[in-house]
Amino acid sequence: MRHLGLEIHRLEKMMARRRGYSAAHQDADCLTGMHGYLIRYLYENRGRDVFQRDIEKAFSISRSTVTVTLQLMEKNGLICRESVAQDARLKRIVLTQKAVDLHRQIEEDIAGFEEMLAQGIPDEDQETFLRVAQKMRENLGDDISQKWTCKGGNSE
Repeated sequence: MRHLGLEIHRLEKMMARRRGYSAAHQDADCLTGMHGYLIRYLYENRGRDVFQRDIEKAFSISRSTVTVTLQLMEKNGLICRESVAQDARLKRIVLTQKAVDLHRQIEEDIAGFEEMLAQGIPDEDQETFLRVAQKMRENLGDDISQKWTCKGGNSE
């Protein structure tokens, strides 16, 4: 009997352990997932001024959530806020060199990790894997909404 779920679980555990060895992961102790998303957003938008309202809109999150997140990122040395000439009340959000370096290291780690995962696997097998994984996600989404609704402690 094949146990796809067990093999996927084992693979995920091994991947998580391996990610923990990366240089960027070691330096990212002060990061939350949202910090990572914001660093990437700010990095990709380096050529323009980014303000708090831009982040609120881009991530569909409240002003208070963005405020708290940015305060923590500033405290951890990942961003700074700079006044703009046209309106001293506005503060553009800028990545510090620490955050830029961290972002680049994370990108390098991801590329290396992906390369290691794919080592010795022909492109067509990788494409097959991606199609199968997509189909499994679809199956889980369909199955969860249709079959696995618990009623009174029993699943149908």
